[in-house]
Amino acid sequence: MQNKKYLLLEAAGVLFIAAASAFMQHLYSLSGQELLGILFGAVNGSVWEACKTLLLPFFIWAQLEALIYRTAIYKYTASKTISLYTLGALYILLRQTALSPQFSAAVSVAAAVSLSVFLYISPLPLQKLFVPSLLLLFLFISLYFALTPFAPHFKIFRDPATGLYGILPKHFDYGAFVPDSMK
Repeated sequence: MQNKKYLLLEAAGVLFIAAASAFMQHLYSLSGQELLGILFGAVNGSVWEACKTLLLPFFIWAQLEALIYRTAIYKYTASKTISLYTLGALYILLRQTALSPQFSAAVSVAAAVSLSVFLYISPLPLQKLFVPSLLLLFLFISLYFALTPFAPHFKIFRDPATGLYGILPKHFDYGAFVPDSMK
């Protein structure tokens, strides 16, 4: 019975992640390009900005699920942390191919949720990874909030429409902008 409840919560998590990601894709423009949109929305069309709209809902749902399911926190934290990093890495990897963002997101979320279920139900002694998992979660939170305003000049942070990185200027004139690839 417990595993059935857990599997239902995981399925609900997939729906939550999809809905939250769709909302977060438009939050920046809905917020009037304010701080709320910068922190929790996609500020440009880069792979990183799309990825963070999947990672935060996955992270939030994991917290909600832990409260609802009242699980053994040590093994659960390790399985969710491994799955969170797998989600991000797989999404970024798939987006480097010619796959669509929606397909990449669907495959990445399905793989991360499946991995999470497998790891949590498995007899692997993941509770030993609790402390490193907490450290990795703190790293995730730090990078989540730092990489948008201070985007490194790597391909995954580059906005394909403008060629710029990070937060675009508030009154950016898209009509006057000519990307380097068009010159």
